[in-house]
Amino acid sequence: MARQPATYRPRRLILRDGREVTLRAVNEADAPAIRRAFDRLSMESRYNRFLHHKKALSPEALERGVRPVPGRGFVFVATVPCPEGFEVVGAAQYVQARPDDDSTCEFAITLAEDWRGCGLARRLMGSLLRRARRDHYAAMVGLVLAANMPMLVLARKLGFSEEPSADDNSAVLVRRRLGPPQLQPGLDSGAPPSAPPR
Repeated sequence: MARQPATYRPRRLILRDGREVTLRAVNEADAPAIRRAFDRLSMESRYNRFLHHKKALSPEALERGVRPVPGRGFVFVATVPCPEGFEVVGAAQYVQARPDDDSTCEFAITLAEDWRGCGLARRLMGSLLRRARRDHYAAMVGLVLAANMPMLVLARKLGFSEEPSADDNSAVLVRRRLGPPQLQPGLDSGAPPSAPPR
């Protein structure tokens, strides 16, 4: 039976430091802003995200990022206004981990350099976990560099377990079981509540 993806209504998040972002699903028009966001990342941030040195975001990777497969993958973007319209300051996504296993998804998350330590990563991950349940995944996994302590600490707080990676001894595989969705009617987000975008 094919999975029926649910819609996601954009909402405004107020972060710990008082700054606000709009959290919404990605769309194809976000491609230029996502490329700009990648270009602003430090080399260390790119390495933490992609687990190798990546000088540029390929057209193929960008296309996959703005066109997730409905019911199998999802991408959240956190945006803020700017003179050009908006900028992407955070993104989180999951995809089906393996073609032969539709019960497990794999996540990835990226934040702009000056949007760390304000609670945005936790809000993105919380939304990602809830959305993956809506897509009927039973587990979420992620490959995290062993030196990326902020991400490992966040994963532990969110209930992920850790195990050595079979493919990369510099990385750790984090894993969390996902229970059935527990959502209020018409909502796709959990506590703390968020305001609709202005």
